[in-house]
Amino acid sequence: MSLTDPRTAAFWAGYLASLPAAEARASRLSGVFFFDDTPQGAALCAAAVLSGGKTATSALADGPAPAPGDLEIVTEHDGTPRAVIRIGHVDYTTFGAVDEDFARAEGDGTLASWREIHLRCYGDRLAARGESLTEDTPLWRIFFTRVYPT
Repeated sequence: MSLTDPRTAAFWAGYLASLPAAEARASRLSGVFFFDDTPQGAALCAAAVLSGGKTATSALADGPAPAPGDLEIVTEHDGTPRAVIRIGHVDYTTFGAVDEDFARAEGDGTLASWREIHLRCYGDRLAARGESLTEDTPLWRIFFTRVYPT
């Protein structure tokens, strides 16, 4: 998914039109993505971003972390754009060190629920590479703010 998708391009144009001209000219899109690996999960996560119930996410720390200030479009699984987020704070942790507060910020309610969801999601991704999820698996904790729609 990228700005080559007309839906995403129109959504990004709407976001830029909502900004003062100088800020719009300086705004750069860093990525387009959906949360979760399932259509239902992606829709629930996008709705939680829109409602303010999801203000964080995590990612396997097997690549570079997003940078504070990055702007990203959150979509549903089919690419339908739902929100623009601005990355705030990013830090490093391990799977076993995730706590209840972070699980709530991710919109998963409880730590037990967060672990169940992410054991499946991260476990499947790692298994496809011949690796296993452990308590020491490195993660990025990514905090963000929804900036569009307001």
